[in-house]
Amino acid sequence: MPRCEKCDKSFGSEGALHQHNVSKHPQLLESVKNKNSSKRNTSGARSKRLGKKVKQKIILIGVLAIIAVAVSWVALALSNDQYQDSVGGVGINVGDVAPNILLYLTNGSTVTLDQFAGHKVLLWFITTWCSGCQQGADLLAMRFYSQLRAEGVIVLTVESYNDLGYSGPTINQFAEQYAAGSSTQGWLFATTTQSATYIYNPQAELDIYYLISQNGMIIANGADMISNIQSILSSAS
Repeated sequence: MPRCEKCDKSFGSEGALHQHNVSKHPQLLESVKNKNSSKRNTSGARSKRLGKKVKQKIILIGVLAIIAVAVSWVALALSNDQYQDSVGGVGINVGDVAPNILLYLTNGSTVTLDQFAGHKVLLWFITTWCSGCQQGADLLAMRFYSQLRAEGVIVLTVESYNDLGYSGPTINQFAEQYAAGSSTQGWLFATTTQSATYIYNPQAELDIYYLISQNGMIIANGADMISNIQSILSSAS
């Protein structure tokens, strides 16, 4: 049977005990209320603290991600500045300093264009499904690559971002099928970013090239590389 904590009196039900406490011991009920309220407040405060910590972690992760992206862009911008010489500014016209871009080589490494400073570079943007690009790579491998190599030219064949939205062979398959393989010394194959493709191929050409000097300046450019190979060889000599 329920008993009163204060006067040790027994009651027939919890309801009777409650009525007794209301009339005789109201301070006891107030104490119980305060305890329950304190428990709720403690639980609520704990939940708020946990929620605040989770929010702080999410914000910290977001800030770190933004910082990482910003650092990458700053590093690339600084390398572009360092890549310039006194001849002109960065651009894609003859006489401009070639913009620095990221390149994801088929051997798994990631490089930037300015890492080839000190070498002449034939930067050739292609689409792997383009028959002219396939034929151009085949002719370059069979007839002209050795001449470019003799002039100290490194060939960088780069797939325009996402093959300009059409399905074609991978850049590795392109190299194997049309360019005598991707292990040819001095002939590298790569993919690149959307922004790099927009910089060098703003008109979405299927086949566009840039001949870049040892100091990073563009000395020749145009579309349909293989049709201009003699001019390219002349400029490279």
